[in-house]
Amino acid sequence: MQVPTLSGRTAVITGATGGIGQTIARQFARQGASVVLVGRNQVKLERIVKELGPRGRPEPKTHAAVCFDVCEANGWKSLVENTQIDILINCAGETQQSLLLRTSEESIQHLLDLNLRSVVWGCKTVGKQMVARRRKGGCIINISSLLAYRAVIGTSIYAAAKAGQIGLTTALSQEFGRHGIRVNAIVPGYIDTAMTKDLDKKELIKRIPLGRFGTPGEVAHAALFLAKNNYANNCILHLDGGLSAV
Repeated sequence: MQVPTLSGRTAVITGATGGIGQTIARQFARQGASVVLVGRNQVKLERIVKELGPRGRPEPKTHAAVCFDVCEANGWKSLVENTQIDILINCAGETQQSLLLRTSEESIQHLLDLNLRSVVWGCKTVGKQMVARRRKGGCIINISSLLAYRAVIGTSIYAAAKAGQIGLTTALSQEFGRHGIRVNAIVPGYIDTAMTKDLDKKELIKRIPLGRFGTPGEVAHAALFLAKNNYANNCILHLDGGLSAV
């Protein structure tokens, strides 16, 4: 059986200006999807859209940039009013490098909002639209983190939020699965992006069986697999070079 492409499908990607988000966008656009980039920097979003160019056959599809705060429910409601969404990829996030006792209340709230609350709003709002389409399917992919399972000092709130994404994924794979909507998560280890540029890379690589960080392209390929495989539901896909095994 031929593996389906993404032609004619619309994919919304949050955190689309980040290294992983924009790489996923490019990969999905190459597969024929119409991509909607979501973020907080309109200039960067529009630049990436121009780089993608029109895609899709037989009718040309155009990509779009939508600027709003994913932590706010109203932004999501406006998005679904104007867009029929087939695939949602929750990629927005921000890491933490501070001890809990030294982390301000404002920072705690921000980390929880961006790394978990935004995913809840996205799944709830887009999921409602998908369910209303009555078994026409849909796919949600949450980008979690290995820190959800193996947190380190200074990542308490980030790790807790990413663990929350795993629980949300498992629950929704059952709740939404009854309507033909698949919900999965990717659990990246250390990926070579701006988020990891300040880490002690040499020491971390010693612990990774494959001896290197992953690339955004490898995460994008994993997202593509989950989007295409129609039996993938509640897949918690570890992508960490074997770090979770040691």
